[in-house]
Amino acid sequence: MDLMQHFEDSSLKLDMSSLIDVVFLLLIYFLVTASLIKKEADIGFMLPANVPVEDMQEIPVEVLIEITIDGTVQVEGMRFSRDDKVLEDLVMQIAGLKEIAAAQNSPFFVNVLPNADALHRRIIDVMDACAAAGVNSLTFSKSM
Repeated sequence: MDLMQHFEDSSLKLDMSSLIDVVFLLLIYFLVTASLIKKEADIGFMLPANVPVEDMQEIPVEVLIEITIDGTVQVEGMRFSRDDKVLEDLVMQIAGLKEIAAAQNSPFFVNVLPNADALHRRIIDVMDACAAAGVNSLTFSKSM
């Protein structure tokens, strides 16, 4: 019984010094190996050469011109007053959009959406502005 009493009196202790050594060794290992990993920006690559260019799809540039019942013209968020009969700013806007389409080698379309009760004179003013901008494809849509 003497032996049993000896084990009960002594408390179990864990030696922490060896555990701390292992933790420091693992820390050093991970620090050293982390610096050996190449970053993505450091990887050199070559782009393929002499690859045949696929036929690009032409995406048309379409301009929607709305004519309200009171004669106001709206294009791409811009409003032109009903008092502006010549619509010079509209001509400039359409011509600029046509140049963008030509730079992209895309077809250019203008779609006029007049209100059902809009004056015909105002629709003709818009058509004249499109002609002054050099529009070749002009269509009309029915208002809802």
